[in-house]
Amino acid sequence: MTAVAPEVVTLDGEDYYQWRTVLRIPKNWTPESGVFIAVAPPGGIANFPAAIEGAPGPAPVINNTTMTELAWNDPSPASVEWTLVGTLDGAPVYDVEFSLHKGAPGDAGDMTLLDATDLDDGGAPTAGYIFQVNAEGDGVELVALRVGNTYWPSTVATLSNATGANALAQVTIPGHDMKVRLHCNGQAVIDPDGPDVQVDLVARLGGTGTGTGATDGNVIARGFGLAGGATQVVVLSPSPPIGSATGFGEVAATASTTVVYFRAEQVGSGTDTFDTLSGRALFSVTVDPIA
Repeated sequence: MTAVAPEVVTLDGEDYYQWRTVLRIPKNWTPESGVFIAVAPPGGIANFPAAIEGAPGPAPVINNTTMTELAWNDPSPASVEWTLVGTLDGAPVYDVEFSLHKGAPGDAGDMTLLDATDLDDGGAPTAGYIFQVNAEGDGVELVALRVGNTYWPSTVATLSNATGANALAQVTIPGHDMKVRLHCNGQAVIDPDGPDVQVDLVARLGGTGTGTGATDGNVIARGFGLAGGATQVVVLSPSPPIGSATGFGEVAATASTTVVYFRAEQVGSGTDTFDTLSGRALFSVTVDPIA
């Protein structure tokens, strides 16, 4: 084989000899072949094995992950740090720590609720009203805030030698912007003048407060008295009569006042009279907003 004279090249101010040669890699080389590298003289041929594909290695295992949030304007670069903490079945085990910037603050926005296109404000906003999804579920409307309250009479009458239906007190409920149910509470000491009399306490909604029939106001609370002549405390229960229709005792939204009358009403046709004791009766009406 004819020798080839080397070239002279200069790299970074230093002269080097350089040969041009042919590099051959045995295609079918295996570790058992015994051939590794053949060195040839300048201008000759050198042989060495090609890299061969090995078996797949084990996937790394991530043990703990820690996230550090950097301020949006922190000059520190975002980073990922891998720390080898051991092995598991031949696989490397790492703890990983991330450092990332949070997003930059956005520009301040302007939002005007009353300009929303899906808002029905009833023509004009009303002080104290709140937002509510409408019945169709496709918009928002302004409605009165549903807040209840409790009202009570300024005076309670004292009865003496009474019979029939008798007024004890009345409570006036102011107008309200929502449908409500009235819960009447109270009690009175009934003192019969003999054994032949039975007296109930009743609360009637509306009417004139002077009659005894259902046409003179629905009974929205009742306390059952006992016959026999014993002095007794009769307590009102704010429950509609058994079998009342849905909506019984409800009061629709109204600007007008609503009056509840509390009365002591004789049951049956007993011949004795009855009394109430001064200062031994109290009544109230709680307004409970409903949808």
